[in-house]
Amino acid sequence: MTPSRSPQWSESMPADIRDALSAQMREVLDIQEARAAECRAAADRVIAARARQGGGEPGILVPDRDAGAPTEFAAARAEYRAERTHWNEGGPAMARTEDTHLRVGDVDVPIRIHRPTTEAVLPGIVFLHGGGFCLGDLDTHDRIARVIASASGAAVIAVDYSLSPEAVFPQALLECATVIAHLARHGADWGIDGTRLAVAGDSAGAMLALGSALLLRDEPERVGADSSFAALRALLLVYGSHGLRDSASRRLYGGSWDGMGPEVLAGIAKVHYTSPADAESPYIDHLGADLRGLPSTFIAAAGLDPLRDDSRALAALLQRAGTDVDVIEYPHVLHSFLHFGRVLDEANAALTAAAGFAAARLDAEN
Repeated sequence: MTPSRSPQWSESMPADIRDALSAQMREVLDIQEARAAECRAAADRVIAARARQGGGEPGILVPDRDAGAPTEFAAARAEYRAERTHWNEGGPAMARTEDTHLRVGDVDVPIRIHRPTTEAVLPGIVFLHGGGFCLGDLDTHDRIARVIASASGAAVIAVDYSLSPEAVFPQALLECATVIAHLARHGADWGIDGTRLAVAGDSAGAMLALGSALLLRDEPERVGADSSFAALRALLLVYGSHGLRDSASRRLYGGSWDGMGPEVLAGIAKVHYTSPADAESPYIDHLGADLRGLPSTFIAAAGLDPLRDDSRALAALLQRAGTDVDVIEYPHVLHSFLHFGRVLDEANAALTAAAGFAAARLDAEN
């Protein structure tokens, strides 16, 4: 009898990380590995289409927003979309979902508004997706947005901000902050109470969420805002990067199994920043920023994530600054665990906790 072969993710992962994974997290990795060839085929189709187009032959066009992306990034986005398709199936149904856009400077920023109920006016949660500033869109994080809407009772406004390398810092930040400011001023046009807003994000989206709040507090004129910061009742930050350059978690965790190895993290900075000096911006280095006076903040961290210590440090500094903070760490999961709610209890628990935190602050009287 031939012994069963260990999955590839298991072979590449250090034993201490492998042993710490929950059974459900292992199941997620098995599913990811089983679907890897199918997802890679989506990337290969983009590469082949680009090659045909370069030779003057007709090919499969990539989505419009990827038209200006280098082939390697367009292909990576196609693979990421294919990977996330499986995980976005199911989840709560919405009373209404609307795709529209807002004009930010010279850019039309697509947004998707999920309304969980038929109430005419709802509080709003602006959701900023992760993906290392280079990947992700309204579809890749759709189930996450719907779960937050259903669990909070608020409208969730997902933002399809411009990606790197086509757009570099601070373009995505300015787009996100402008959407928030617009909703604060004109939310009634969308059936949203512009005085009751929260901002949520995962990974790169968490950095953008906190960065947007800081910008609206300190430089609202950059996005034509005035009192928009006062509308923010809560921040929901899940496994974000907040400014650490080195940490125990960055040395212990991250690799091919989760796409969070040190070379990947360094590569993100290389394509997203205009110069190394951008890393010093308070909208990127949140741990070096003035954190006083921020809205109530929910933080969720993954215990086996290289960004875990960013969340721990941010929570401690926010508490020192007097902010109302709730922090939860899920010890047996990897970065990006929010996506895997079809299998992973921790994903649903974190989303429900974040949504409940927001609902309590959005419903509270000022």
